[in-house]
Amino acid sequence: MEDILIPDQQMGNRPNEILFDAEASRDPAKDLLAAHLQRILEGGKRPLVSIDMDDTLLPFGKIISERELETVIAYAHAGGELAFNTLAPKEWFYLRVIDRLVHSLHGNDSTRLLRRLHWIVSGGQEIFVYDASNHGYQRIYAAATGSKAEGLLHLLRHLNRDVTLLAFYGDRFNDPGNDGNALGRPEIPVIINVGADRQIPQPNTGQVFVNAVEKGPATTLRHMGFLTAKLGEGFARGLPLEASTLRSESPAASRLWRFEASRHMGKPHGVEVYGPGFLWSWNHQGLSYLTALVRPLDNASSNTVYRACFPCDIAGFTFFWTGGPDAASGQVAGHWEERDFLV
Repeated sequence: MEDILIPDQQMGNRPNEILFDAEASRDPAKDLLAAHLQRILEGGKRPLVSIDMDDTLLPFGKIISERELETVIAYAHAGGELAFNTLAPKEWFYLRVIDRLVHSLHGNDSTRLLRRLHWIVSGGQEIFVYDASNHGYQRIYAAATGSKAEGLLHLLRHLNRDVTLLAFYGDRFNDPGNDGNALGRPEIPVIINVGADRQIPQPNTGQVFVNAVEKGPATTLRHMGFLTAKLGEGFARGLPLEASTLRSESPAASRLWRFEASRHMGKPHGVEVYGPGFLWSWNHQGLSYLTALVRPLDNASSNTVYRACFPCDIAGFTFFWTGGPDAASGQVAGHWEERDFLV
């Protein structure tokens, strides 16, 4: 049986306003999630789940698979918000998760869902949210130090809309430098541990800690599927989605920056290159953007090209490349272009 610590107050339902039928479940974590989700939806809010990467969402060191992609996309499509919350730096996280995710959504004209998929990387030292008007992920926070819990709280403050934290998933709660810094935080109401069982003292903050019976990413994916179904039952089935947030067409070929071009007709609106990775750009106000290099759907070239739109009013840019032999070795995520380019 799972160890579950529940504070005195109930997380029950309003009388006569039950969104979800009570069900006899052998998984107390699902019962807890359903009850808390119901309260969030009754308040007219969107649920946000924070999920660690290694050994929680993905097997350690692996690149996201089709099953994991489908689970994440279905959850976002149902109306859920997700914060990927990892110790990995942005370069590794991009290679292992975001590259395939963006290409999958781009191919299905579903890039609007990126607005619901946020990143907290380098253990809370950098946070990214999707900026629809600038066609890429904006870095909203950067610091020399941080923690996963503090990064999550900073993200919630930034969103400042109808989003409420549902649960924090992790597997290393014995390590205060990893998931352990979430323990005892009243702002984090539910913790699901998919790692080795931990005996956590009863908190007086109202936080609920659950040791899942079954462990690892498979449990996390099952819980996400469960939440997706509940969202469909109680909330998001009729919710209109935002319009697509990436341009359906690439900028005119004459307005693309290319390495081989000696001059450009006017200010370029984007880039076209011959390798995978991401575009890193910045403006004079100190904002930075990470934009995936994607294969255009209408590519008529005999070569495989990758394009990205520029964010508005950028001052300069560079690239991080993930397609070279260095990334293929598995020892590094790729390499940075060793020069900056001014616009």
